[in-house]
Amino acid sequence: MQDYVKRLKSLENPLKRRLVLVGILTRELEKKNVIPILVGGNALELYTLGGYSTSDVDLVCSDRKLAGEILEMLGFKKFGRFWINEDLEMIVEFPDTTLAGSLDKIEVFEVDEFKVHVIGKEDLIVDRLNACVFLKSKDDCRWVKELLLLYYDKIDWKYLEDRCKKERTLDELYRIKEDVEEILNEVRGSTGRKEEKNVD
Repeated sequence: MQDYVKRLKSLENPLKRRLVLVGILTRELEKKNVIPILVGGNALELYTLGGYSTSDVDLVCSDRKLAGEILEMLGFKKFGRFWINEDLEMIVEFPDTTLAGSLDKIEVFEVDEFKVHVIGKEDLIVDRLNACVFLKSKDDCRWVKELLLLYYDKIDWKYLEDRCKKERTLDELYRIKEDVEEILNEVRGSTGRKEEKNVD
């Protein structure tokens, strides 16, 4: 474990340090057939290519006790529901043992030699849309829009719409989707006109 600690301390980029930590946890937990799933702000940071920033690591994990034991070996200490390592400037929380969403939508990112399992983009959109609608969070409304802009052509729209229908956020999804489509049409239209000029 000391090699892992040295590795983490050597990483200057905070996002990469957090992702490598998740990769280390994943490697160790997989030995016991447990796979932690990155959710929350770090998942958003990853999908928005660093547009969003957070210092917390939120993981859904079916065996919090085992995950805590590994964190202890990495120098983390438990304070309430948080695991904190001041040297690494990292906070880890396990908000749930089961994923609020589909395991089939999970995406696997490779960070160096490690694997990081991340909540699916559709389920992340649902999570942020819930905060947008029910908590009146303007920031989360903005992040929904950002995610739709970034991944419009890669989203499983039927799945997303079905989940939003159950969550009672479908109207807001459609409203934001209309805004996104207007922006995309403008961008694609202007790109097309530029290409036509180049041909002339």
